[in-house]
Amino acid sequence: MTPNDAESIFLAGRDDPEFDCLKGLDALKILENGEYIYLAGIYWEKFNFEKGLEFLIELNATEYLYRAGRSWREFNYALGLNALINQSDARLIYYAGLDWKQFDYDVGLKALLNLNQSEFIFYAGCHWKQFNTVLAQERLIALSDLKFIYKAGANWKQFNYESGWKILEKNIRDGAKWRAMALENSAWRNGLIELWHKICPKNTASFTLSV
Repeated sequence: MTPNDAESIFLAGRDDPEFDCLKGLDALKILENGEYIYLAGIYWEKFNFEKGLEFLIELNATEYLYRAGRSWREFNYALGLNALINQSDARLIYYAGLDWKQFDYDVGLKALLNLNQSEFIFYAGCHWKQFNTVLAQERLIALSDLKFIYKAGANWKQFNYESGWKILEKNIRDGAKWRAMALENSAWRNGLIELWHKICPKNTASFTLSV
């Protein structure tokens, strides 16, 4: 078989009622064509979803595995997520949390934290339906990722501004830019003012913070 055979196999499975879909799926696996395995799961009337997912995992076809979780009418979400985690693909773990009908947010977040991917930790905090901001902020601070500490404070629904500001202050030189931006950002300013009121309730009129 040649790579061109993959399209022919896919089209036959889509258009020919007599086509042996099991043999066709095996042939796509031999051709190592994750794209047409994914498409077959959408368009073939008879498709073995368990076997299709197994093949995508064996082929390390993570992009098509993610798409399958979004598009296939049958999908083992726990197995699919585990495969994305094993491939250390933080981007697709994040998108799976957005797009899959079923998603284990605790497992997904743990994976992002273990991968130390500040960008996708931040985006998950903005967009996932469920998110543990306490654990996520702790990891951003442990990574000393000032950019995403600032962005998290500016965008997350929940944020500990005291611990966030402390890490920005601790990094005197590198944190100057982010401290200045925080003082211009309404979410940060409101959080810091509230913190100041708690610390100095009788002296709230003289609220000042140094950049």
